[in-house]
Amino acid sequence: MQISLKIALIVILLIYLFCISKSVKRKNMKIGYLIFWCITGLILIIALLAPNFVENISIFLGFGLPINMIFSCAIFIILYLTFDLTKQITKVEKQNVLLIQELSLLKTEMKQLKNKNELEDKDERI
Repeated sequence: MQISLKIALIVILLIYLFCISKSVKRKNMKIGYLIFWCITGLILIIALLAPNFVENISIFLGFGLPINMIFSCAIFIILYLTFDLTKQITKVEKQNVLLIQELSLLKTEMKQLKNKNELEDKDERI
C-alpha cells in the first residue's frame, strides 16, 4: 500500500476516533459502545501501520485470502451489534409496557378519586 494512502487512512481513522469521543462527551453514546468503536479504530490503525499484519493473522487462522478473514470478521461484528441492539430494544419495549400499565393505573386511581370528591361535594351541598 502506498505511503500517501496509509497516511490518508490514518488521518481518517484519527478523525473517526475524535468524532466518537465527541459523541460520548455530548452523551449521545454509551461508554460501552465507545470502547467497542475505539478498539475497532485502534485495530484498523495497527493493521495500517504493521506490514503484513492482516496477512499473517489470516494465514494463522487458516483463511485462504486476507479479504475472506476481513469479511468474516465484519459479518460477526455486524451480527453481534444486531444482537446487542435487539436486546436493548426488547428491554426498552418492556419498560414502555410497564410505564403504560403504571400510567393506566394512575389514571384509573385519579378518576376514582375525582368521582369520590364529586360525590362528597354533592353530599355536602345537600
